[in-house]
Amino acid sequence: MNLVPFFISLMRGHWKLIATIILLALLSIQTLRVASLKSSLGAEKDGRLADRETYKRAQMEATANAFAAKIKKEAEDAKKADAADARYADLSGQYRAAVLRYQAAQRAAGKADLPQSPEGPASSDGPGGFAVVPTGSILIPQSDALICADNTARLEAVRDWALGIGG
Repeated sequence: MNLVPFFISLMRGHWKLIATIILLALLSIQTLRVASLKSSLGAEKDGRLADRETYKRAQMEATANAFAAKIKKEAEDAKKADAADARYADLSGQYRAAVLRYQAAQRAAGKADLPQSPEGPASSDGPGGFAVVPTGSILIPQSDALICADNTARLEAVRDWALGIGG
């Protein structure tokens, strides 16, 4: 029981010293906390710097991969375009030959069956006109038929090429 009055008298006599010791202890604790926070902040900054480097490296790799894929795709498309051009040239030759064969057959048939001029005889209404073309027949100049053959060949080749792009 004498202990309580002893501590009270000790506090009254040395309160400045005790307050200074408590204050120094609190300052020491706070200094340790600040130092710990600074080291944590430094580690966090180093971690973010490493993350940024990783992101940059990953971005460069992704760019290189995308560029390689683009080059590969362009090479594939060029092969498909070359194949389409070859198909066009083949079809164009086939269609042009078909037009020329058809015209040669028409000339041969026209000479054998129609020895006279294509104009009809004069009638009582006036001079004769051109011969009547049978229904279902189309007469076009050879140059137009060859243009149609080229266009048809090109369109078929382009259609095949376009269908091949998606697959």
